[in-house]
Amino acid sequence: MKNIKIVTLFIFSVFSLLNCQNKKMEEKFNWSGGICAPAEYQMQCYYGRIIADDFESSYSDIVGTVQGGWGNCSEAMGTSNGKYDVPHTLEFTWYSVVEDKFYAGHWDLDKEKMTKLFKEGYTSTKFDSDLNKVVPVKETYDFIDVGLAPKGRLVVWMRGDANAVEVGCFQGQEIKITKEEAYENFKYVFEPNYRTDILKSQEDHGYTDPLVYARIQEKGYPDFKIYDDYRERFNWRLKLVMATDNKLEVRRLEMCNGEKEVIFHNEDPVLSYKKRAIPYYFDFDWGTGNNEVYHSQVAFTENQNYIRLANKKYNGPFLPWDFYETELYKLFKEKLDREAPIDIVVDVSSNKDAKIYVEQNGEKYNITQVKSYVKQRK
Repeated sequence: MKNIKIVTLFIFSVFSLLNCQNKKMEEKFNWSGGICAPAEYQMQCYYGRIIADDFESSYSDIVGTVQGGWGNCSEAMGTSNGKYDVPHTLEFTWYSVVEDKFYAGHWDLDKEKMTKLFKEGYTSTKFDSDLNKVVPVKETYDFIDVGLAPKGRLVVWMRGDANAVEVGCFQGQEIKITKEEAYENFKYVFEPNYRTDILKSQEDHGYTDPLVYARIQEKGYPDFKIYDDYRERFNWRLKLVMATDNKLEVRRLEMCNGEKEVIFHNEDPVLSYKKRAIPYYFDFDWGTGNNEVYHSQVAFTENQNYIRLANKKYNGPFLPWDFYETELYKLFKEKLDREAPIDIVVDVSSNKDAKIYVEQNGEKYNITQVKSYVKQRK
């Protein structure tokens, strides 16, 4: 019996040692938490945590009213200083201002998928002073973003530089929080005029972007389920048509589900097919045989001012507020074969303008509901 106890203790010690070694060998990464919400549906964080074994990224009402646009996340509580384990758990409680409801949940994150993405990273660029040119470099993700949608929907992305990929989608449960139950720094939310004031336009001393407010007054709020509908993926590729002496430098793709891709130093103008959500924005840079450099932006929207707003007011592309009404979105959702590959073709061979159409199964669909331009970089 004594020998059995000794063997059992030895086996337990070996397993404990191996477990400790595995934890020590687990690769660590520098990451922080981010947050976003649709421009039309303001949200407020009540409490939240992204939890790893050795670190927590915390959220509270100090974040303020969140309404930057779906997928356009920003830092939540400051940048982390150091490398940490990949997180395994998400806890979140938030207030949906438009609905006047609280939601909460506790979920397991897909640690295996996130670890794989951290390790694989993506290709970016940097200027090499020794070579005196821009060169490709491997980067990885810096943020784990939480997107808060109406009806208790919550999406998680990993984001770095201009790349983002969805790693989770969860459903929160509606809960009740009263003024008496709320922590002290959140009690102001229950003041009689608070919600009414928040939903006013900024021009009327409210918190809603004036352009978004005008859209809501004209069209009403988007359907609650649109943020789930945006997550549907199709097997498509981007195909650029260019003049023979042109050389592609960079492509940026932004999709309606909050995912983003930037492709550097891949001169092939035709990307591989991949399951992606429907795109709302592209931009490209290319050079010519005459050492000229051109830039093009393409946005699928009826908003005449979209590109100006993206470049001047909102510090970059944003999901168009009318995207679910656009020609491209309806084409994907209502006409195209979900099982067959799709080509989105952008012809910039003239170096003067962009012509956009979609091809599938020998059929060609011209896209006219689009805002685009081509210009030479100085």
